[in-house]
Amino acid sequence: MPMDDRLAQLLDSYAQAQAHYTLARLEYALHHPAKPAPPPVTCCVRSTVDAVREQWSRIEAQLDAALGYVVRMERERRRRRATDSRFRYIADSLRELDRSSRAVRWALTISESHYDLG
Repeated sequence: MPMDDRLAQLLDSYAQAQAHYTLARLEYALHHPAKPAPPPVTCCVRSTVDAVREQWSRIEAQLDAALGYVVRMERERRRRRATDSRFRYIADSLRELDRSSRAVRWALTISESHYDLG
């Protein structure tokens, strides 16, 4: 099945958000070498709707792990009342990645329902 234009746009937005998160992970890991790095979230190799659908559950599981990491770190930071701009960058980029992921999931769900996205 060919890629729907709307889904392709959403995947482009997801890829940009994923790139920001990857950069935030790198900066955080370089600044905090003693702390565990935030979990990676991969990008989707898109070619067809079926290929994206096949990969998307794995990507969502990775995203859930990364979101859990951020929640745990936020709790720890609140107890210590610590501020860290690199952590803020991770949290913000991850929230954007989550929004993009949800939009892709919506488009996949709509395409499964055979509704027209155009």
